[in-house]
Amino acid sequence: MFLYIVYFGVFVVCGGTTRPYFKVKQLSVVTDPLITEVSGIAASRAHTDILYVHNDSGDGPFIYAINAITGEVQSKISINKAINNDWEDIAYGVCHGQEYCLFIGDFGGNTWNGSRDVIYRVREPAVINQTLTVDIDATIHFSWTEHNCEIIMVDPKGDIYIVSKNTGVPAKAVHVPSSAWNNPDITNLTGLVSMSFHTEHPDPTGGDISPNGTEMVIISVDNLYYWNVTDGDYLSALASDPINLKYKDEPKGEAVCWKPDGSGFYTLSEGLNQPIYYYERLTGDPTGSSNRIIVDFTCVMTVLLSVAMI
Repeated sequence: MFLYIVYFGVFVVCGGTTRPYFKVKQLSVVTDPLITEVSGIAASRAHTDILYVHNDSGDGPFIYAINAITGEVQSKISINKAINNDWEDIAYGVCHGQEYCLFIGDFGGNTWNGSRDVIYRVREPAVINQTLTVDIDATIHFSWTEHNCEIIMVDPKGDIYIVSKNTGVPAKAVHVPSSAWNNPDITNLTGLVSMSFHTEHPDPTGGDISPNGTEMVIISVDNLYYWNVTDGDYLSALASDPINLKYKDEPKGEAVCWKPDGSGFYTLSEGLNQPIYYYERLTGDPTGSSNRIIVDFTCVMTVLLSVAMI
């Protein structure tokens, strides 16, 4: 009975999540010569199968709306008065209550001098025409200790999280306060947390929070990481060990985003004639085993040591 109580207590305190499984398939190939250095991707919730992408620092202030199924460019969207110093990621989320906006991070290594990091917010176009021009809805100018960043994520409340890109040391993540929007002063970001892992490559390179806010994926040079976030504490999640998902190798993968219904996510690499991959969620373990439960073993050991001292 005592052992049963201990086991139950460990499970309640340390929690656990069923390991997710995804099957990757190629949807299409992006052949348009305008799309060569994709550094960010976001899925529309207003326009079926539309993905918004942008190029790296070699392009102007443009977003491209592409069809995920055909890979064709549906629209070239110019952002009035914006500058592409080094756009590194794009995210999709709510704004102004029930509207949807696109959030663009101009915060790559080519922008950094301590004060040039910028986040643009633009309202999503109501219609997708071949060419469009939209205005900036709001801007954030910020500074922090990190010299490079390639991830911007937006949660269901419209809150922003960014993650730095480092080599050989853990990346840093931070929440961007909503008070920074249209603040005439540069916002100094504080409260950074370190991710629980690092690689020998410049990582990570892309990330996204699921539309319902309970899942998060981050892509790196060689890996695809997943977190189940049931409490909305994304910084604590990023500081914890992720689940490694099976990753379809890409030449230079820097873009990942969830499908609007949360049934899976898309990836797209830099380079000409690159495929759009879709990771479709599976029910159960494809190996035939029962679903595995992932538990925080650091928590388990702490609880067991505490019990042993009683």
